[in-house]
Amino acid sequence: MNAPTPELNKTTSADTLKTGEDRYFITALSRGLDVLACFRSGDSSLSNQQISERCGLPKSTVTRIVYTLTKRGYLIQVEPGGRYALGTATLALGSSMLARMDIRQFARPLMQELADFAGATVALGVRDRLSIIYTEVARSAATLALTLQVGSRIPLATSAIGRAFLASASERERAAIMKLAADMDESAATALQQAIDKALRDYQEYGCATSFGEWQGDVNGIAVGFRSSGAMPALVINCGGPSSSLSKEFLLSEVKPRLVALARKLESSALA
Repeated sequence: MNAPTPELNKTTSADTLKTGEDRYFITALSRGLDVLACFRSGDSSLSNQQISERCGLPKSTVTRIVYTLTKRGYLIQVEPGGRYALGTATLALGSSMLARMDIRQFARPLMQELADFAGATVALGVRDRLSIIYTEVARSAATLALTLQVGSRIPLATSAIGRAFLASASERERAAIMKLAADMDESAATALQQAIDKALRDYQEYGCATSFGEWQGDVNGIAVGFRSSGAMPALVINCGGPSSSLSKEFLLSEVKPRLVALARKLESSALA
């Protein structure tokens, strides 16, 4: 199994994304948010050193930020002298965001129906930096279905759901995403541009974005993007699973029409 491209999963400090002077930009606040954002769904806890590496910040700076966030309940110390986990204050923020996404309740039974038909995992997601974050997941009872959870981060460049976002994004948003990647490093920007090119070709040829063994070597998936209301970000939905049970042909011929129809239903609901 191939791991996701690490360059595109790394948290990028907003300090490196600014150009010119911005008198409204609060660097200390930005760094604190970067620290919170570097925690991933599979992390039980992180050390100061790990946070420093993920955020690209000096360890001394991380130590002060972590101390402050712990005092405010956004982090908790799980080991004396060292490791930290997200605190209950962050749960309140996340819960408020998810509560606004009424579309999840409408989507859940429809997603489960498709997951059962395909023997696969169906997920709804939104973009955060250079990743897609799952906001709802439905999986079939098949033992080979992927076990990703709400909150899982999926890379934009190599995954079907990430490429679907890139294909459906506006030129302005693509340019902003490219700048994020370029400020990380040249290889990240190159990989992202290749992903955009492929996503646009796939949409033209298939009517969806694809990833056949490119995100993980034994995983196939397809995805589409759709609009939401002005109060919510653009959304993407995918269907994927192990290549041993989900062939390219099956996904494109049998699953794609159902996935596109589902996306249209969700878009109509979101815009109503």
